[in-house]
Amino acid sequence: MAAIQNNQAAQLGFQFAGSAVNAGHEYVEKNLNRYINLPMLRHYFNVSNSYVLKKIQLLLFPFGQKQWTRLALRSEQTGHTIGYKPPREDLNSPDLYIPVMSMITYVLLVGIVSGTKHMFHPEILGLTASKALAVMLFEVVVIKLGCYLLNVSSESQFLDLVCYSGYKFIGIIVTLLVRTLIPGWTTWFVFFYTNLAVGFFLLRSLRHIVLPDTSAATATGVHHRKHRIHFLFIIAACQLIFSWILLSNTWSLSVSSDSPAAAAPPRFRKMVPRV
Repeated sequence: MAAIQNNQAAQLGFQFAGSAVNAGHEYVEKNLNRYINLPMLRHYFNVSNSYVLKKIQLLLFPFGQKQWTRLALRSEQTGHTIGYKPPREDLNSPDLYIPVMSMITYVLLVGIVSGTKHMFHPEILGLTASKALAVMLFEVVVIKLGCYLLNVSSESQFLDLVCYSGYKFIGIIVTLLVRTLIPGWTTWFVFFYTNLAVGFFLLRSLRHIVLPDTSAATATGVHHRKHRIHFLFIIAACQLIFSWILLSNTWSLSVSSDSPAAAAPPRFRKMVPRV
């Protein structure tokens, strides 16, 4: 009799726990949806291993790519266009997986490089991550402002810009690895090449945002199109500046390991006299 009562109590406990978990999950998802569009985020993280490998290859060697148009997603019932296909099904679709993982890899790699120079401090990771986020946010805000001034609009424009802004970390990672393994003039060659590749990639990929298809052939339309083309080239050229800003903290790791400044946190390093 006691065993039966214990089993019933256990079942009631499991049912209560399951109900509590489901209620908590629904509450969190409901409140998150107020500020974050979870279905849209899932779209940007819908990737596969083959997509990631091909996308990285495209970012490093984009010059031979001929097809840059994103594939439309159509409704099975009506056949109307309801958006774009996810990255898993379209190589030209922007994703958030590669930018997030590459930025984390960049932060950890900076820590490793500083460790090889006997200058590692936990604060370096936080400062590097903050710097990377600040550069990405600044770039997205500038592009968003430029799109606003040029009367360019898109439903998924903001997240698309976040994706494209984060792709530069692939070239930065390659540059850091080459500088660590093969220091010298090779680093500069890789630095300029990777930025040229990412700039070319953005030049072709951002066309669907900055240069949307239009049938207007008026003088005003042609004038706006010229400004948008110039804006595209400015975005591509600025990748060199942004990459230099993100790499400057690692290229400045030239303090001797015997110096008192090597053991000091970065923000206090200027206060430590070099021997």
